[in-house]
Amino acid sequence: MTIEEFQNKFGIIGRSKEIKDLISIIMQVAQSDISVLITGESGVGKEVFARAIHGSSKRANKDWVDVDYRGVEI
Repeated sequence: MTIEEFQNKFGIIGRSKEIKDLISIIMQVAQSDISVLITGESGVGKEVFARAIHGSSKRANKDWVDVDYRGVEI
């Protein structure tokens, strides 16, 4: 799947080099069996990228579970 096809499938908007680099990393991470912690400011698209990782992973056929740690010190 190309980066553009991946963007269309998961609703990721952007043409910058940084977005394309991030999608490339996501496509690699999704194929591995590792845990991923996504952090960032509110509204930057963390959930969009988390769903893209899940949706393109080997676990895509399993249930998606949202976990919100807002306000919890880690």
